[in-house]
Formats: sequence, structure tokens, C-alpha cells
Amino acid sequence: MKAVMLTLSLLLLAGCEEQYRYPCQDPANWNKEECQRPVCEADGTCPDQLIGKEIDLTQGKIEAAEETTTVAAPCEQPQPTSEETPGE
Repeated sequence: MKAVMLTLSLLLLAGCEEQYRYPCQDPANWNKEECQRPVCEADGTCPDQLIGKEIDLTQGKIEAAEETTTVAAPCEQPQPTSEETPGE
């Protein structure tokens, strides 16, 4: 029984291959016209849009995009002036 299960498992795994949902996710297609702006921009399938990082399309490399974060200044409470003293 173990041999049958092992053989069945191997047959099922033999059909596995790497697939991409969109053609422009595959680095092999990055130089094709359909993966170049402005063609891919209309439907949102440009490689940098799909992966979310800056991509060097000529070298097929993904570079980490610099993430910028902004920190909001805390709200400052106005200080009462001498004319507006509390408790009067």
C-alpha cells in the first residue's frame, strides 16, 4: 500500500511547474512589448506594479525600493495667553 501511495504522490508532483498569474510577472517576459510602459500601464500588469518593487528590466533584477515614511508631528495645544487664564 505504501508503494502505491508513494508512486501516486510522485506522479502528482511530476506535473508541478512554476507558473505566473500574469505574463509580466515572469522575468523572462520583462523585455517584451506587452510588459513595457505604456502598454502594460492601462491594465496594471507592469512588472513593478505586480511585484511592488522597483525593477531593473534590462538586467532582470529586482531592487529593493526605498521606502519613505513620514511621521506626523503631534498636535500642539495652544498655550493660554495672559488674557485667557483658566479659572477666571
